[in-house]
Amino acid sequence: MMTLKSGDCIGLVAPAGYVKPDEIKTGLGLLEKKGFCLKYGKNLFNRYRYYSGKITDRLDDIHNFLIDPEAKILLAVRGGSGSSQLLPYLDYKLWKKTGKSLVGFSDITALQWALWSKCQLDSFSGMALTLQFTSKNPYLKSFFKQLSGQKRQWSESDFPRDTIKVVRGGSAEGVLLGGTLSIIVSLLGTPYFPKTERIILFIEDVNEPLYKIERSLVHLKNSGLMERIEGVILGRFKYNNYYLRVWNPLKYLFPERIPIVANFPYGHFSRACAIPLGVPAKMDTNPFKLKWSAE
Repeated sequence: MMTLKSGDCIGLVAPAGYVKPDEIKTGLGLLEKKGFCLKYGKNLFNRYRYYSGKITDRLDDIHNFLIDPEAKILLAVRGGSGSSQLLPYLDYKLWKKTGKSLVGFSDITALQWALWSKCQLDSFSGMALTLQFTSKNPYLKSFFKQLSGQKRQWSESDFPRDTIKVVRGGSAEGVLLGGTLSIIVSLLGTPYFPKTERIILFIEDVNEPLYKIERSLVHLKNSGLMERIEGVILGRFKYNNYYLRVWNPLKYLFPERIPIVANFPYGHFSRACAIPLGVPAKMDTNPFKLKWSAE
């Protein structure tokens, strides 16, 4: 896992939806305050339909930062839609050679799963400049420590304002993989869906009613993925500005052998934390602890 320190350069890209400068002004200010050097993709503020430029524009920004020796990591400023359009055209050999991490969330899940599937490259999920980069987010300081490699675990004591619910106890070891559920499901049957065994899965979603969440989980179960899962972290599922209670109606879909925690502060809301993707990890539930390796 590539680490970042004050003074290092971050390449800003928009692989999916278009973004307006005012929407990320606050987040950019926080990054600059931490001492990071920011580089803007040439097409960062472009707009083509609902995307931040055509496919070639978005690819160019990514590939340019991969060959830029100053850019240590890439940060996708927002999600939206369109990341999966890029998957057949990305230079995975170049990305693997550079080893640069990708920070992103929501629709960016598609890129992050493809990077793990094709290159075994880790990334950070859960942070977008348009939503979680705010001084009111109690987990932003921890995110910067995650980037620097100083923080490599989440413990129950990290969440005094949030109640993490252990719904099935136990311990699990595996590779952390997750993100937005509907995006994960959209990758099934493609070359970008990982064949990884022993997964600790973390999921959330937004603007999806319960029956669609259930349909997605049924699809994952029918695909055989549930047989490869060793543990589950259920983030927040937000619909029409309230949070759905997904565990009780949908618990029948998860193997009884695995530990599961619910109500984790991860999802489409401002006071949310980040979770690394594609790293070996161990999860315990008594008390809750999620610890990951840098390898």
